[in-house]
Amino acid sequence: MITNFLEQVIPSSLDIVMLQGILYFFTCIILLFGSFFIQKFSKLKIIYFCSVLNCIFSLLFLINFFEAFWLLLIFFLVLFMSLAMLTTLCVFGNLTSPEERGRIGGIIGLFVFLLFFVVNFSIAPNLEFYGSVLLTFSLSFLPFIALLFKNFRIKIIPIKKMPENYYERRVFFLYFIPWIIFSLINATLATNTSNFIIQSISDSLLFTLESLQVLGVLIGVLLGGFVADILGRRFSLVFGLTFFGFSTALIGLFQTEIVYLIVYGASGLTWGILFVLYIFVVWGDLSNENNRIKIYSIGLISYFLSLGVGSFVALSMEIIPSAFLSVLIIFILNIPIIFAPELLPSYILERNRLRRHMGAVKKFKNKNQG
Repeated sequence: MITNFLEQVIPSSLDIVMLQGILYFFTCIILLFGSFFIQKFSKLKIIYFCSVLNCIFSLLFLINFFEAFWLLLIFFLVLFMSLAMLTTLCVFGNLTSPEERGRIGGIIGLFVFLLFFVVNFSIAPNLEFYGSVLLTFSLSFLPFIALLFKNFRIKIIPIKKMPENYYERRVFFLYFIPWIIFSLINATLATNTSNFIIQSISDSLLFTLESLQVLGVLIGVLLGGFVADILGRRFSLVFGLTFFGFSTALIGLFQTEIVYLIVYGASGLTWGILFVLYIFVVWGDLSNENNRIKIYSIGLISYFLSLGVGSFVALSMEIIPSAFLSVLIIFILNIPIIFAPELLPSYILERNRLRRHMGAVKKFKNKNQG
């Protein structure tokens, strides 16, 4: 919706892409400063406070102010959206245990992306200015729906209290380095390859490719979350990065429609897996109640920083060197993860292995009896 507003209220004399980059860097600054004071306040109050202000700021667009004031309103929307996003992730980390964090994050990610795709591809492009204002107000008001259920008594299974995690800095960097570099590749080399493909295909094929990518993301967030809780974080990350590397290598070898279909589906699947792992799971595993807000802020800053860099750095490379450079870097990124310790507690992994073993034995007995 911020992008939609930029296109409708900002004069054409300004570079929209550059302005988006500035907003990404502004988001990083807000996330950095927010990590120092959010811990001191009630997190639910911060979320509702930010939602109220964004509702007010979105309605102010209905007043015919000058364009500079509208631009200021956009910066206020980004400010309070960033604070609410960081606070919400901290609440998620506090309310979930490692053995369930991936599955819950995957389910949340599925609903988030469904809402995003519906709004971004079906609703927003067909809205005029006032419709965009109303939609932005509605999205800002969504957190208050939770208040409707405050009088319901829902039976919740108590979460087993987990010991506080105190990982060495080395462990943090072994997981952090692949994320920041992958984010930069996604915003530069991958974007360059995608632009090359878009310019060489028809509109109908582009629609098919984007549909496959959307489907891949929706499957990826669920798959990544469940696999991370069953087989561990390292396996999920290595699988996601390796799968992305092989699919990207195909573009460097073959530029055909079938390969494009495979690559777009695979990139969506990979992005869904890495999204749920790095936005929800990994930072929650690496942190405890004392440093959780700072760890989550670093993860988010890395992502928005790469988007800002991608807005200002426009690569123009042929598809073959761009693809193979991406593959080379992606496979190197597996090295830190291989040497990193598993974040999912060992007793959970052993329990999952025992359950799989007992399930296989049961199926074998049933087959023999049959």
